[in-house]
Amino acid sequence: MDQGEGLNTLGKKLAATRRRLTLLAMGRAGWPAFVFGAVFLAIALAGGFDRLSSFLAAAILPVLILTGLGLLWMSWRRYQPPTEADVIRALDRQSELRPVSSLTDRPADASAAPASLWRAHRARLMAEIGNLRLPCLGAEWAALDPYRLRYVLPVGVIALALIAGPAAPGRILRALSPDLGALAGADKMVVEAWVTPPEYTGRAPIFLQAGMKEVRVPAGSEVTLRTQAPSAPKLILRGDKRKTLRFAKTPEGAFEARARIEDDTRLSVNWWGERARWTFSVLPDEVPLIAFDSSPVPGERDQVEFKWKAGDDYGVTAVELAIRLRTPHPAAPEAEDRVPVPMPGAPGAKELSATAQLDLTRHRWAGLPVDVRLVARDGAGQEGFSESLPFILPEKLFLDPLAQAAQEARVTVLREPRPYAELPKNESALTDGAINAAATGRLDAAPEGVRQAALMLDSVTYRGEMFINDLGAFMGLRMALSTLQSAGTKAEADAVEPLLWAIALKLEHGSVADARARLEAARAALERALREGASEEEIRRLMEAFRDAANEYLAAKMAEAMAGGLDGPEQQQDGQAQAGGDSLGGQDFEDMLNALQDLTETGAAEQARQLLSDITNLLENLEFQRGQGQGGDGMPGEQADGQENDLPPEEQELTDAMRRLSEILREQRQLNDDTLAQQRGEQPGQMGEQPGEGSEQGQGGDMEGQGTGEGQEQGEQGGGAREGGGEPGNGRGGTLAERQAELGRLVEELARRGGNSGQTGEEGAGQPGAGIDEETLEAILDAQRRAERALEGGNEGRAILDQERATQMLSELSRDMANQIDQMRANRMGEQGQSSNDPLGRPLTGAGNDGQGVEIPSESERQRAKDILDELRRRYEQAEDEEEREYLRRLLERF
Repeated sequence: MDQGEGLNTLGKKLAATRRRLTLLAMGRAGWPAFVFGAVFLAIALAGGFDRLSSFLAAAILPVLILTGLGLLWMSWRRYQPPTEADVIRALDRQSELRPVSSLTDRPADASAAPASLWRAHRARLMAEIGNLRLPCLGAEWAALDPYRLRYVLPVGVIALALIAGPAAPGRILRALSPDLGALAGADKMVVEAWVTPPEYTGRAPIFLQAGMKEVRVPAGSEVTLRTQAPSAPKLILRGDKRKTLRFAKTPEGAFEARARIEDDTRLSVNWWGERARWTFSVLPDEVPLIAFDSSPVPGERDQVEFKWKAGDDYGVTAVELAIRLRTPHPAAPEAEDRVPVPMPGAPGAKELSATAQLDLTRHRWAGLPVDVRLVARDGAGQEGFSESLPFILPEKLFLDPLAQAAQEARVTVLREPRPYAELPKNESALTDGAINAAATGRLDAAPEGVRQAALMLDSVTYRGEMFINDLGAFMGLRMALSTLQSAGTKAEADAVEPLLWAIALKLEHGSVADARARLEAARAALERALREGASEEEIRRLMEAFRDAANEYLAAKMAEAMAGGLDGPEQQQDGQAQAGGDSLGGQDFEDMLNALQDLTETGAAEQARQLLSDITNLLENLEFQRGQGQGGDGMPGEQADGQENDLPPEEQELTDAMRRLSEILREQRQLNDDTLAQQRGEQPGQMGEQPGEGSEQGQGGDMEGQGTGEGQEQGEQGGGAREGGGEPGNGRGGTLAERQAELGRLVEELARRGGNSGQTGEEGAGQPGAGIDEETLEAILDAQRRAERALEGGNEGRAILDQERATQMLSELSRDMANQIDQMRANRMGEQGQSSNDPLGRPLTGAGNDGQGVEIPSESERQRAKDILDELRRRYEQAEDEEEREYLRRLLERF
């Protein structure tokens, strides 16, 4: 080996030896730290720290950190890197020649003789260096690590890491970063959280649990968080923007925070670290859809009629009709008026369709061509629009010249879109006592339309006390003129609108117009309260107002008819002025109002609204007609004594059966009420006593019979109820079971007679639907017998169920028979060429005239509904759980 190659080999062996000695020195210095770190990783990967309590894990971490730092410091202090002499000695120990250190020797005599000997010596050293091996430090390592932990610990850590798999990093991270808040008790902190969606969505609250990955909520939902902590935590919202809120302390000592979720948000509660977190994603809220089902057309009484349909994912809360002038005023090209459209049912339905009837004759653009479109609004305030349709708003026709003038002045003011000009100010008025004369001439600053209306009123009322007979109208017009002259803004000028409209109606229609307006206002207020679920006190107050308005309207209508056409008693001889008489002004109309009040008190809002609409339509369609003598047709079934026997035999028999069935139905309902009273521990007979419902009166008391003529029985004609063993109303002296048995006997008698009435002659046999359904009567009789047996056994609860079943079937049978009688009468009148309208101007048959669609609950049903409402209110007041209170509140809102 030449010298250069030998030195290169020696350098490599010196470097390798230095590395081995350095590793040994590091092992000697850092052996405790290495063992500590390996054991820590092994325990962490095995999940040992996860099994500790939060407090213990947090308490151990400082000890571990201090111990690790101490061992590292000690290792650094103990570490001594190997010197060059240490490296040379490690190699020289392998040969007696000590070849590495001998290479540094120099010859003592530099003469030529010993030079050859020195070269031979160096050649030998270089050869020996080539034979040197890296030093084996096994003995040193054995002394340092007799158990070979330097191999066991790394292998164990790697094995545990493989076993832990994906959870390994998390375990190590949790071991290094435990919940330090546990030292302050934060680990025991419990966060209660729930999300309350907007009320219009109809969704129930969502209670948040720990570990929920993603919570989908509607936009606008409110999240409420409540916790117990020594100090106020922080609520952090991370969405488009980061927002931090502080919890507020409640009177109970807890901390509470509320936040509204408008977009995708990550929410976290921080107090000595993150205590809870949830991620919210917002559900999309679609824009409501709405469209015309039929184009608007003028209807009865100048109303606008159209069909519409709408829908929304969470429900439609409001529908409006938007109106724009087809040729707008240049000063207001974007002017638009919106008129509310009544909605069927309560707001919030997802699918709606209805027929609207709007009175727009009072609108400022009445009589002008306009474009109309429907607007649907949801609970979030989003609006959807229908297509725009051309239309001419109907206007009220005024024939009285003075009424026409008042209406013309009114619309002239309303159609003026421009504001008043700015009035000049007299700056010296406060200093020199001057009078601000310019401020008195406000009409000069008014827009043209207001000035024109003032001129019209001034012209019409000039010396009007000499030619206007109605001094009240004259004074009203002068008051309107004074209002326009003193107005300083457009809003003040518009204040004359109700005055001029009332004057025009009074001049044209008299006092009936005022009564009708009050009736419509009372109806609208009551219907709105029922739809929106107003309080009982509010509904009771509005019900009384509607009752008063209905009676006032009926009185005004009668007074108008008497003043206008019923001038003498001789007219009563030829024909009878029929305004409903006993049908409206008497007990029947009062019973309808009483039934409406009962429905409002028991929470039957839908039925109350239907009956309210029927009563209002009946009053508005009221027409005072002259009858056709005493034998003329009045209300269906209300014929004179001499005319009743002229009915066809099948119609007469069915009418008699209807009367008997009505009496049975009335008695069955009274028995139901008495059974309920006995079950409640009350005296039978105390319930169900409505005005006019006495057995002595002989009035049906059942709404289904109004279109079938439940009059008083005339002698023994048709058998009546007396042939069955006396009237049902006279059999209340026995026990409840005996009374139920008596009613069953009457139904059997009715079944025997009814089976024959449907087969009287060839005509009767050929009449469609004539007679009584025997299967229905058998089912009624079966229910009555079950109720009788239950009463005999003292089981009033079971008896009530069977009685209600019998009552329902009797009611349905009564309506079917009423339809048959109405159809027979309509066919007979058509054949005789007689009018098929009743004295109120309505058809005798058809929708809305036979009582269908309005199911008035019995007294027992109404009492049961009241008991349920009282129990719900009691539970709501006593409920302590927030979830239960919310559930009960929603139930109460539905009723």
